[in-house]
Amino acid sequence: MNRLLLPLISVLFVVSCQGKQSKDPIEEPFYIGLQMGITYKMFLHEKQPIDGGIRYKFRTRVEYSSDTTTRINDWRVADCLKSTIDGYLVPALSRSGVERGMPFLIRAVCGDMG
Repeated sequence: MNRLLLPLISVLFVVSCQGKQSKDPIEEPFYIGLQMGITYKMFLHEKQPIDGGIRYKFRTRVEYSSDTTTRINDWRVADCLKSTIDGYLVPALSRSGVERGMPFLIRAVCGDMG
């Protein structure tokens, strides 16, 4: 009887652990950067579809590796068909520090459309 009970308990434990892992996915940053020696991670904080999913209203969250508090940015609008954020064209590759992370952001918001 003990030989049958032990494998059954172990199987039930493994199945319950797998269920917990699938319910709470780990949020991954869409961009990790370095500025003035401080590492930061950018996350997609909230996303709401506009116009049937062609455009999205979204906010990002920035977490710093230092003692700086987490910052949640203002709402912005991404147009997935035009590949724009707030009306500005997002390049496929960043050309300057201002555009750093923007190609990753449009991909995070739009998925395969951006």
